[in-house]
This record gives sequence, structure tokens and C-alpha cells, in this order.
Amino acid sequence: MTYDWKLYLCDDQGKKFFGLGPMQLLLNVSELGSLKKAADAMNLSYNKALGMIKAAEKGLGFPLTDKKIGGEQGGGSTLTPAARTVIAQYQDFCQRLDQCAGELFQEIFGA
Repeated sequence: MTYDWKLYLCDDQGKKFFGLGPMQLLLNVSELGSLKKAADAMNLSYNKALGMIKAAEKGLGFPLTDKKIGGEQGGGSTLTPAARTVIAQYQDFCQRLDQCAGELFQEIFGA
């Protein structure tokens, strides 16, 4: 059995700055090599995608992407080491939540 978790990181005022959208965007940047291609893959405008990254960077307190120069498309983006760490931690946390929820479900409902 799997569970659908929606984990968001929020600032002190409760404003979301990191969740499934920015996570998928970062994964797409890593896979596709540019923020523009990542945004296109998610049917987002480049400005919306850039805003998501900037909000996440502000909330987390460190950069998530580095720009690279050159290439066929004139440049792109790569993830910073800190971004790779956040992705791994986020995914690990969600997997552990899924495991704990399954164990708790079995304990309570015996299924």
C-alpha cells in the first residue's frame, strides 16, 4: 500500500516555499539541463519556474541552481550540491513517512 504525501516547507508566516512543484522542477533541471526545458516539461512559463526557484532559494537560504555557459541551446542550469542534498533529504523523508504510515495503518486496522 502506498500513500500520497504532500510535504511543504513553509516560512515563519506559513507561506509555502518548497514542495512537490519545486521538487519536480529541480529534478527536471537535473535531467534536462536547463530551467527553460524543465519549465516547458511542466507546462510552466519560464518566469513562473524562475519564481518558484527564487522563492525556494530565499526560504532555504542557499542557491539551488548554477548557470552554465555555452552548449547547443546557449546555456542551461545545473543543480548545486546543496540542491542535490535537499532533493535526497526530501525524498528520504517522504519514503520514511510512507513506511511509518503503513506500519501505523497495520497496527491500528490490522490489515
